Amino acid sequence: MPDLLAPSFLIAASIAVIAGMVRGFSGFGAAMLMTPAFSALYGPGIGVSLCLMLEVVVALPLLPRAVAHVDWRRIGLLLMAAAVAVPIGNFTLTQIEPEPMRWAISAIVLAAVALLASGWRYHGKPRPAPTLVAGGISGFLNGLSGMAGPPIAFYYLAGKDSVERVRANLTTYFVFVDVAALAAFVARDLVRPDTGILGLCLAPAVVAGGMLGERLFPLASEGFYRRLALVLLVAVAIGALIL
Repeated sequence: MPDLLAPSFLIAASIAVIAGMVRGFSGFGAAMLMTPAFSALYGPGIGVSLCLMLEVVVALPLLPRAVAHVDWRRIGLLLMAAAVAVPIGNFTLTQIEPEPMRWAISAIVLAAVALLASGWRYHGKPRPAPTLVAGGISGFLNGLSGMAGPPIAFYYLAGKDSVERVRANLTTYFVFVDVAALAAFVARDLVRPDTGILGLCLAPAVVAGGMLGERLFPLASEGFYRRLALVLLVAVAIGALIL
């Protein structure tokens, strides 16, 4: 049982609340806050698996309202392509130098943010080909660097869906991605029992943050949501370089 009054736990709980708010409001971005912070506090092995557990936990109370707005066909195509591309990204990781790839990924994310910030949108109907490409890139980057989020966020933000549908689809997609990643960690015995106990102790904090973020979402305008999403993507791009 972790010491609930220890500074490390109190810091982790505070970060979990903030990350939960971000996830509850935007549908993504919690891992960007939790993974580096938890890795610094508890080490990378515990930090990553702890983040995956809390990512799943925070999403569960959000799903009942989200599923009504989910396009399951598109989610299925995204996940199918991502599953195929994850091993390719992981293999690539073992064949190349990581530093140039981190710069390349950050540059691509920032270029996508600049395109969205310019006001560009795709106004046609969603087609299977770009959906499969987005899922494939997401899976490739997840296997390569653990950054599954930016391609999917760009894919939805670039479309003409309402922010409510964007948020619902992001929330749902990342539940499946996080569960799959967590299952892989468990299968490889990378999740220790004490990490599970720590996750249970932090779960109320991240759920409280998620519920607060969900309550704040209806108060924000579509413009504010899109601006915040772009800020989160920029933070991911910069974080890939300095973490």
